[in-house]
Amino acid sequence: MSCSEHKDYHDEEFDPCHLFDMYAGSDKTISKEELVENPIKFLYNLLSSGSVKGELLIGLTIGSAVWESFVAADFFKNIILLESSDCCIKALENWIRNEPGAVEQAHVLEFVCSLKGQSTEWKKQEEKTRRAIKQLVKWDITKENPLGTVVLPQADCLFTIYYLEVISKDQDMYINLLKKFVSLLKIGGHLILVAAINMSYYTVGQHKFAALKCNEEFIRKALAKVGCTIVSSETHKGKFKSSLTDYESIAYFVSRKDRVE
Repeated sequence: MSCSEHKDYHDEEFDPCHLFDMYAGSDKTISKEELVENPIKFLYNLLSSGSVKGELLIGLTIGSAVWESFVAADFFKNIILLESSDCCIKALENWIRNEPGAVEQAHVLEFVCSLKGQSTEWKKQEEKTRRAIKQLVKWDITKENPLGTVVLPQADCLFTIYYLEVISKDQDMYINLLKKFVSLLKIGGHLILVAAINMSYYTVGQHKFAALKCNEEFIRKALAKVGCTIVSSETHKGKFKSSLTDYESIAYFVSRKDRVE
């Protein structure tokens, strides 16, 4: 199947519950560790250090997982989630409202709590996270202003994982979306970006979905173009070898917004 025949994240075939189960389900090992648990540890250690802090975090992620919020709820009073897919918004709403059919994320919560030595307290962490999430907002990438008429306060911290490479059709679109996202960040605030390096596709259910191949050099240049200075970064070579996806490594970038571009 050529890249042009791959599905798009916003197509009706995309199932956020299948995405979670395929890569982060409780029965998964390497993919769950590499794509979920390692980023959780990275975020927890970063926020625990006190180098990134504030009251408001805005997250832009894919699918139905809210694990970054499980961590952030201990460090930020307010969390706002952005999502561009209607079916993913529905899945997130189901979890936030604790409705039937919501993705079961207890094992992820247990892992988050284990970092604090409190793995049995995951239900309390779940409710704490729900209380911390103040808004779930549609991020409509078809509009010049993806928020439409919604006005959000400037964030102290932005977090995004795997989103830009999954959504973007080309490098210009990637930079444009990144610039719009960074516009929500205060000067001096931090952007935490986790990326799947050189991924051209990923699989959900029976379908392959397109992704934009991005290397670290491109991401570094993109961050500079939108007014961010990289404070720290690290890259871990991928160990998950599967026909489900073809990313080469997972990269972590912590940047500070120094100027408005």
